[in-house]
Amino acid sequence: MRKFLILFLLALYSLNGLTQSKVNELNLLIINNKYTEALRLSEELINKYPDNAQYYYQQSIVFKLLYKFPQAISSIKKAVDLDSTNCDYLAEYGTLLSKKGNDKEAVKIFKQVLIADSLNIYSGIWLSNYYLKEKEYEKAERILFNLYSNDTTNGYFARNLGLCSIKLKDKREAIKWLKKAIQLDSTDIKSYEYISRVYTAIEEFDLAIEYLNKALQIESSKELYVQIGDIHVMRNHNFRAIPAYLEAYSLDSNDEFLAKSIGVSYYRIKKFEKAKQYLDIANSELVDLQIFQHLGFIHSEMGHIDSSTYFYKEALTLLKTDNHSIFSIKESIAKNYYALNDFDRAIELYREALELDLNDEYYTIYEKNKVIIDIAAIYQDKLDDKLKAIEYYEKVIEPEIAINKSYYTYAQQQITKLKEELFFEGKY
Repeated sequence: MRKFLILFLLALYSLNGLTQSKVNELNLLIINNKYTEALRLSEELINKYPDNAQYYYQQSIVFKLLYKFPQAISSIKKAVDLDSTNCDYLAEYGTLLSKKGNDKEAVKIFKQVLIADSLNIYSGIWLSNYYLKEKEYEKAERILFNLYSNDTTNGYFARNLGLCSIKLKDKREAIKWLKKAIQLDSTDIKSYEYISRVYTAIEEFDLAIEYLNKALQIESSKELYVQIGDIHVMRNHNFRAIPAYLEAYSLDSNDEFLAKSIGVSYYRIKKFEKAKQYLDIANSELVDLQIFQHLGFIHSEMGHIDSSTYFYKEALTLLKTDNHSIFSIKESIAKNYYALNDFDRAIELYREALELDLNDEYYTIYEKNKVIIDIAAIYQDKLDDKLKAIEYYEKVIEPEIAINKSYYTYAQQQITKLKEELFFEGKY
């Protein structure tokens, strides 16, 4: 009997050794991007060992890397059925469900993982980000605090705890966490931006600008210069806003909104020639009440009465009480909130504009496409919410009017770009 048991254990050891060897071989093929070979080997192993959950798990990963998400879900589900307590399998299942757009089911899976392993980093990050997106900030905060308590060297957790505090309007806690995030990772640009936002909200403008300047020492960024300029405008320090805006403009001379900001700032310090130069640039791309009003006044000051009257009349056309004019006004107001970095309010105004009943086909297609792209751009560039940006870019319809074609093409390009970024970040 003892001899039989020894032989059985030796056989089991050999089998386990063989299994681990094949697992390693599969992993090596995946690491080296040999997906076709990996898929072939996984199929062979599954046929030979149909009760081995590990092979289904690896097969799912290969399918995911090949963008074959239905097959990936089918494989990972088999792995979970065979081993429903394995957190790696469950986390992968949740990830694939979220990629499919089934967030509700993904939430259930990731909750299950955290019940089994409260410190599972990937599941905690996914759930906390989901709760942030759904504005359930207390839930996100609890998960992040638990993760941070286990790893107090992780600046990402500290930064997102700061973001939760911002959303919960607890400015003191937000500053504490964001300072901690910067201490842990002095190169984290987002932490500098978030803490600047908090100091701006409590009108500690010098500190807000100080942190943005520290961020600029790490990376020269148009957005950072714009934020500095906007803070100076809020303080009515337009003469200080102009150098910041000009630095931003040197990095992107195609930004018509930035040209407008420069022009308006020059206007407010009564440098009308300079103001006209930049407002003319902005006016070539935008239909904007504020631009018309400022250009009307500038042309009047310069003695150009006819052109001044023209711009004032153009401004008046935006004040008609029909839906088309209301649409334009709301769009202009939204852009003003954008310039003040009040992105939530900007999005709210844009959405109100989109809800208006516009019978004219030109407005319905062209103007709404433009606004949808503006909303998507805020989520993409300002709020760092790529999934929400994709959601709005997908609302841009393919128009029949030739002038709109570029909006649709641009939206499709951005969708592809964002999906690739999310994929490499492991979030899509």
